[in-house]
Amino acid sequence: MYFKLSLKNVKKSFNDYTLYFLTLAFGVCIFYIFNSIEAQKAMMSISESTAEIMKTVTKLMEMISVFVAVILGFLIVYANNFLIRKRKKEIGIYMTLGMGKGKVAKLLVAETFIIGVLSLGVGLLAGIFLSQGLSVITAKLFEADMTKYQFIFSYSAFLKTTAYFGIIFIVVMAASTISISRYKLIDLINAEKKNEKQRIKNPIVTALLFTLSVACLAVAYALVLKNGITRFDNRLLFEVILGSIGTFLFFASLSGFFLKILQSNRKLYLKGLNMFILRQINSRINTAHVSMSFICLMLFFTIGILSTGLGINKALNESYKYTVPFDASFMMIGNGSTQEGNIEEKLKQYGINIDDYAQNYVKFPLYQYSKESLTNAIVFKKVGKMLPDDLRQFGMGNQIKLMRLSDYNDLMKLQGKEGINLSGNQIALHSEYAAYTPDLKRALSKFIEMKYTVKISGIDYTVYPKLITDAVMTGGGNIALLFIVPDKMASGNTVIETIISLNCKGDRKATERKLESDLYVVSKKYDRREFGVSGATRGMIKDLAAGSKAIISFVGIYLGIIFLLTSAAILALQQLSEAADNRSRYSILRKVGADDGLINSALFKQIAIYFMMPLSLACIHSIVGIKVANDAISDVGSMNVLGNIIMTAVLIIIVYGSYFLATYFSSRSIILKGGQNGREEY
Repeated sequence: MYFKLSLKNVKKSFNDYTLYFLTLAFGVCIFYIFNSIEAQKAMMSISESTAEIMKTVTKLMEMISVFVAVILGFLIVYANNFLIRKRKKEIGIYMTLGMGKGKVAKLLVAETFIIGVLSLGVGLLAGIFLSQGLSVITAKLFEADMTKYQFIFSYSAFLKTTAYFGIIFIVVMAASTISISRYKLIDLINAEKKNEKQRIKNPIVTALLFTLSVACLAVAYALVLKNGITRFDNRLLFEVILGSIGTFLFFASLSGFFLKILQSNRKLYLKGLNMFILRQINSRINTAHVSMSFICLMLFFTIGILSTGLGINKALNESYKYTVPFDASFMMIGNGSTQEGNIEEKLKQYGINIDDYAQNYVKFPLYQYSKESLTNAIVFKKVGKMLPDDLRQFGMGNQIKLMRLSDYNDLMKLQGKEGINLSGNQIALHSEYAAYTPDLKRALSKFIEMKYTVKISGIDYTVYPKLITDAVMTGGGNIALLFIVPDKMASGNTVIETIISLNCKGDRKATERKLESDLYVVSKKYDRREFGVSGATRGMIKDLAAGSKAIISFVGIYLGIIFLLTSAAILALQQLSEAADNRSRYSILRKVGADDGLINSALFKQIAIYFMMPLSLACIHSIVGIKVANDAISDVGSMNVLGNIIMTAVLIIIVYGSYFLATYFSSRSIILKGGQNGREEY
């Protein structure tokens, strides 16, 4: 009997449940898609390193999904409370007619179960089809072969989605039962007659709070613009807390202050139904300023992560191309002597013969100067103000490595490039890091342009008139400063690293994949410290870069969409709740002469202002956040900010705009139903 009555209630309240149902289905769909990544590798031809990276991406998605489940759980409980609140009077009538609280709770549990099963089914179905599109994106990121493409169904993602949302709905059912047990019949019958209490009314207090909020935000903006976000320390934590406090104070003070300011403009305040609209918004903000603050911060996170997170991929692409000059490289740490390490012999002990893979290779040592300490400060102090923050603060004391001129020229020959010549007392500045770090490149170029000399053991060395940025090994790219010196100057110093860089023979790509596969076997069979040699192929570095891009893209899109969905849904539910509570007020407006066009216009303005307030402050936060993120990313490359901002704006317009329009039309339906019928329908 309860199931039939519940089914009838769901059908009858279809308009009320539509937004709730679509939000649930969308949440289920997104949850399934981002948990089906591991299954997608079945249709791609990928290497062992790519498979390992996809495992890492999958584990990360699993951890984030727990957080997402908590967010969606909160949203569903919040939405369910809204539906119960909207139906208080109906529930009161059920109880008046003799239905006990337990039976009312069973009725609501049955309704929740019906909606849950429907949304789970529709969401999973949509997720299964849309996840095929994510497969294409994943294959593109890893440059995988898609000739084995087949329709993928992830059994693991299906079970995980069903289990997580099953638990969420059980919690919702329990919350509904507890909520019903606490209601008193008199409160349910008179639910619509109760007004919400305003906690802050004094305009002077709200004006002071508003001023304090603006001050907090201004100081937070100034500090983060000055200090940047390259390091997560107590200073950055303070800036985040200060910005959050400013946001909460802004919305807490807005109600009284906002209304007082607008009341001072009598022409605007008394025009049409503005007085009614502004008082409605003022009342809503006063009671919902905490949730509005959270929504503003979530929208800020959404805009920030979608605008900058995806842009990091372009920066990673730029840095990646500088780190793979050869098909493969191996490196052995020195033992404190002046002798080069025997990498070839060490590799042979583990079944890897360099000659089986390499057409040509260059073996070279990197030295540490023995007669005195040579640190980056020798060069960096002359151009300190131009350096990136991380190098200026932490890179001064690093020892400078030395490379023989003949080794450098052999490496350039292997790359098909021209070498350089140095005179007797001349050295060249080499920096792979500067290739994709504009500030460092400008600083070192300035040092060369100013014709500074470098004093080593009492001798002034002139500097080669061009900054060298060509990488000398695959998988390196992190050398901030290295001196290329005449051979006789390097000889006799301590060998700190011995490196082999090679290009593969025969079918270079196939040979490189064979080498990568053999290295994978060795890495699984032996401890890395026992092996004693680190190595990387071009493909391994490419896969690592693709994995980084996939993680940034997937995490950004996953969390961005969930936060955007949650923000829009909460605002929509609050406005629908407001509409349900205010049917009688709109009915009075109609009785005193306001026609439907005027009421519809007032409702549209009210909902539009309510949706725009948190989004507007989030956009202001984002202007600062994107500027700081862009400065931080410029250390590793440039970022297409405009393109990402446009893409983010389109996504927000689609999702946020859809919720806004759905809220407006649903609210109008609720108000017109109450006004035209003059009574409630159950």
